[in-house]
Amino acid sequence: MPIRDGRFDASINSAFSRINASIAFDKKLYREDIKGSAAYAGALFRKGILSGIEKQEILDGLESIVKEIEEGRFPFKTEDEDIHMNIERRLFEKIGEAAHKLHTGRSRNEQIVLDERLYLMDTVEALDRKITTLLKSIFTRAQKFINVIIPSYTHLRQAQLVSLSHIFLAYYHSFRRDKERLDDYKKRLKVLPLGSGAVAGSTLGIDRDFLMKELSFETLSHNSIDAVSTRDYIIEFEFICVSLLITLSRISEDLIIFSADETGYFLIPDDLTTTSSMMPHKKNPDSLELIRGKSARVIGNLVSIITLMKGLPYTYNRDLQEDKEGLFDTVETTFAVVDVMVEVVKGLAVNENKIKEALVKSKGFLFATDLADYLVLKGAAFRNAHRIVGSIVKYALDRDKSLQDLTLEEYRTFSKDFARDVYEVFDSLKSVNNHDTIGGTALNRVSDELKRIKKELKDFG
Repeated sequence: MPIRDGRFDASINSAFSRINASIAFDKKLYREDIKGSAAYAGALFRKGILSGIEKQEILDGLESIVKEIEEGRFPFKTEDEDIHMNIERRLFEKIGEAAHKLHTGRSRNEQIVLDERLYLMDTVEALDRKITTLLKSIFTRAQKFINVIIPSYTHLRQAQLVSLSHIFLAYYHSFRRDKERLDDYKKRLKVLPLGSGAVAGSTLGIDRDFLMKELSFETLSHNSIDAVSTRDYIIEFEFICVSLLITLSRISEDLIIFSADETGYFLIPDDLTTTSSMMPHKKNPDSLELIRGKSARVIGNLVSIITLMKGLPYTYNRDLQEDKEGLFDTVETTFAVVDVMVEVVKGLAVNENKIKEALVKSKGFLFATDLADYLVLKGAAFRNAHRIVGSIVKYALDRDKSLQDLTLEEYRTFSKDFARDVYEVFDSLKSVNNHDTIGGTALNRVSDELKRIKKELKDFG
């Protein structure tokens, strides 16, 4: 029996019905809804509203409904609108009047918040494990690449020489912060809304501490209005996923660019690429392009929920029905692309010959900052050294020469501080190791960071 029957004479408008029902997507929350109902039955029994027999009938009925849903036998009905009422209707069909007592003192306004929080509590743990797997795969590659010296880039132009391991550890630290955000988020997620009623709180004196323990929450909500109307727990989770996907997208862009024919630093595994339907020679990095593309979906979902919330008066409004599809899509997309990036990182190969070719083709300009530092150590002010080296670079470009090929006499036309030892600057390993500070790319610093991370990953499990 539809819940509107007591209040309205007319059946729901068919056009309205098509957007009113949410069962097509919120049925995903059946486990959480049944878990919450089972706990609430226990609370109603403790309050004397349910007898022991009624409580057991409800628990047995809910268990059989789980089985029906998982076996694909549950009769979902659009006229019951959502997962809450579908389960209540089916429970009544199974056990009779006791099912109608289960909603005593409870509102769907709090029920959906409970379901979403329970769903996210499990989701967060699963995502945490996936991020840890990703961190471990990046760390493994960083260990292997420590002695590979490669150009770094700013503005997508060659900048300075770094250890390739240093680049991979940059990826690591970005994901590490997302893991920290996820860990910190848990304390705001695990807040029990049940007992808040529709808006003003339960009139039954329900034992909320009992419910909190039964459902593995850490604290109780302290304002019923806030409890049923907030969706900041969805916004915060989706932001964490956006942060994660932005980094995944940026890494994808790096690997797409630097696996291209014109660079070729990296080789993407064949099983993570596709070919063209027309051009048989193509090896397209579609796995990375799809990660980059799917990040837009997750960003869009975050924008959607933020926009949804910004104009809503307190407390509950039916607009909030629209919070779920974007959330589910964000979870599924994030899980999928993290899994793909783990496979990319595991299978990624480095073409050291191509990297060495790039160093030769750079004509020594990757050492330009080292040249400026050389002059600083001779006593020049950095800004003057910067200007002098800039003039030398222009001079070399005009004559199609590399910096290593300039004679000492040519160098000394720009500054008398240049001496024979200037050519010692053009040493890739020395250039990298000059950055000997915490967080720098010097190999000893990178090695120390790898040791620290190794211990950290053991703590992650």
